[in-house]
Parts: sequence; C-alpha cells; structure tokens
Amino acid sequence: MASSLIRDKTTNTPCSLTVIANDITSLKQISRQLQESESARHELSRRMMNAQEAERTRISRELHDDIGQSLAILKIQMLRAGQPSSDYPEKVHPGLKELVGRVDAIIDSVNRLSHDLHSSALELLGLAAAVENHCLECSEQLSIPIQCHCDKVAEKLESAIAVAFLRVVQEAIHNAMKHSRATGVLVRLSSSDRDLRLEISDDGIGFDIEATRLTAGLGLISMRERIHLIGGEFDIFSSPGRGTRIMARAPTT
Repeated sequence: MASSLIRDKTTNTPCSLTVIANDITSLKQISRQLQESESARHELSRRMMNAQEAERTRISRELHDDIGQSLAILKIQMLRAGQPSSDYPEKVHPGLKELVGRVDAIIDSVNRLSHDLHSSALELLGLAAAVENHCLECSEQLSIPIQCHCDKVAEKLESAIAVAFLRVVQEAIHNAMKHSRATGVLVRLSSSDRDLRLEISDDGIGFDIEATRLTAGLGLISMRERIHLIGGEFDIFSSPGRGTRIMARAPTT
C-alpha cells in the first residue's frame, strides 16, 4: 500500500490524500500453491527413489539367491557328471542330458528377469501386443484365466506413456496373484484421439482402501506415481470381499 499527501501551496495545510492499495490475496495463494507443489514434487521424488531402490534390491536378491546359486550348483554337478556317488556307490551323479534340462531352467529364469526389466514386445510390436503377451504368459504360468481386451490402441505411443502403462499392468496382475487370491482377472486397454485408458479388475478378496492409504506398499505407490509422472490420473476401487478395480488414464496429445 502507498499514500501521497498533497498540501495547499499558500497555507501549507493538507488538502487531499491519495492512497493506493494492492490486493495481494491472490499472490499469497499462488505462493502457497507453489510451495505445496514443490513439497509434493520432493515427496514424489523420494517415493520414486524408494521404489527404484526396492526394485534393485529385488533384482539383486533374485540374481544371487536364484540364478547365482543355481549356476554354482550346476558347476559342481558338471564336474561330477556321470561319476559314482560317494554316499551311494550304486548311484551316479546326473548325466549331461539331465544337466542340459537344468541349464534350460536357468535360461528361462534369466529370460524372465530380462523380460521384467525390458519388454522386447513393447519396443517392437507396441503396447497392445506387450500387454496381451504378458497376460497370456501370466495366465499360462499361474493357471488363472486373464481376459485381455485391447481396443484401437495406437502402435506408436510416446515411450514414457507406453512403459508406464505396461508396468501398471504387470504390477496389478502381480498383486492380484500374490495378495488378492483372485480366480480371474480382466484387463481392458483402449485409446481415443486424446487419451489412453486402462482398467484392471479381479474377483479377489479386496481390501479396505482407507485403512491402507497411509501404509500403501511400494507396488501401489509405484503404479500411482508412474501415471502421475506422465500427467495422468490413477484410481483404485476396492472393499473387503468385493475384489479390486484399478483405473488409469493419461493424455496422449
């Protein structure tokens, strides 16, 4: 606020007063919104770093505990291949044919881990093909029906958008199989001229969203933050005994 006092030149007495006031309410609101946005950005970065570190830990553990130990055991078995067992002279250690089968199992584990890290189907064939392929693989491996419907999904999507949606599909199906005791999953992916939409629902045991809002696992946090990072919207609908439905939408233009 500024003021200006005008005096009479003859008597030197005040004759008028001009006051200029500025309403800074909107400026304060904008400043507060900027501060809140900055805090939210820092929180988002922290969560994403935690999620990435947890993923690296999982990969490291799988490489060491699964693939690494399998290779170590295979090495010993190869050195002993076909030789009599010291504990049971009438038996012999596995032969080359059996060891080849174990090598194939290790190769499958490496391929699965590689696929989790980077989908070649996504890069070569597009999001719809990658989603359909993942649903088919999970359905066959877990013997659980997974219906997948992809409608008019463009083959050429921005890489960040395609990766985010594929990761949400992977995480949602993983959660449904691991936590919800689902006997069936439905995946719907569709697009329009302006946005891409995803819906994943299961018939599992569901959960209380409010009770887990402050203690959500990294899986739920990762899905939500991936969609938010590409400017999209993410929602989860669930209740005990009534399954879970995940919905995601993101602009493509």
